[in-house]
Amino acid sequence: LNGDNVIDNEQDSSTCYETAEITLQVNPMPSFTLEAEYLLCINTNGTEIINSPVIDTGLDATLYTFVWSLEGIVLPGETGSSIAPTSGGTYSVIAIDNATGCASIPVDTFVTVSEPPVIDAEVTSLAFADQHDIAVTASASDATNNSIAIYEFSLDGGSWETNEPNDSMYTFTDVAAGQHTITVRDRIGCGESTITIMVMDYPHYFTPNGDGYNDTWNIYAIGNQPDAVIYIFDRYGKLLKQLSPTGAGWNGTYNGNPVPTSDYWFTLEYREPSTDEKKSIRAHFTLKR
Repeated sequence: LNGDNVIDNEQDSSTCYETAEITLQVNPMPSFTLEAEYLLCINTNGTEIINSPVIDTGLDATLYTFVWSLEGIVLPGETGSSIAPTSGGTYSVIAIDNATGCASIPVDTFVTVSEPPVIDAEVTSLAFADQHDIAVTASASDATNNSIAIYEFSLDGGSWETNEPNDSMYTFTDVAAGQHTITVRDRIGCGESTITIMVMDYPHYFTPNGDGYNDTWNIYAIGNQPDAVIYIFDRYGKLLKQLSPTGAGWNGTYNGNPVPTSDYWFTLEYREPSTDEKKSIRAHFTLKR
């Protein structure tokens, strides 16, 4: 075939030959693009899809046939121009022109899975320490779902914090005593998880004035130790109250009568939450009216 689209056999001039013209038709391959990455949101048990993306070639399904595959394995039944993925991984699609039979090159994209994380929190400081710290860890519920997570952590609705490059852990330092709510989310979206945790310590003051705030006094996070023993004294050592660890606390009265604004003392026999070791503490707090 020479440059003039003419078939010519000139190898042997003594041999009969014939010259003829032919017409070549060039059919273009189907052409399309996909996003480099799509995000699939699932719930924490990994079975319910919260939000599925649509991988769309943008081609007319009446003019083309499509072959979809996941991680190199053809997906049977998926012959449309788009697909809604149900799991993470590398998806590939080939488009075939029904009129010409020409096939495109495989076009790949990656589906990232995100889910509300599974979280755990632990108070790493001892009860009644000068500073309380809470260590939080987060992880995907299914390590095989191609989730690549960067987690962010929030304490009691505060700002979102992260701990790059170790994005699955964060430690809140110098945390106040009492109950705290910790929320964790995947930075790329798809939901949040929340956990509550108690830091054992005592209120340094309370105000039993009936306004609904700080009206009673008790040890924070002692309710799961019903065998703990709590006594309250005035500054002269007079026993005013023996508290139940599981009760509402002291309301600032003695024999039904309000006691005055002052400092009061308490003793506590308890078990250290992190070691279960029996301990005791003696300290004071302020009653304000």
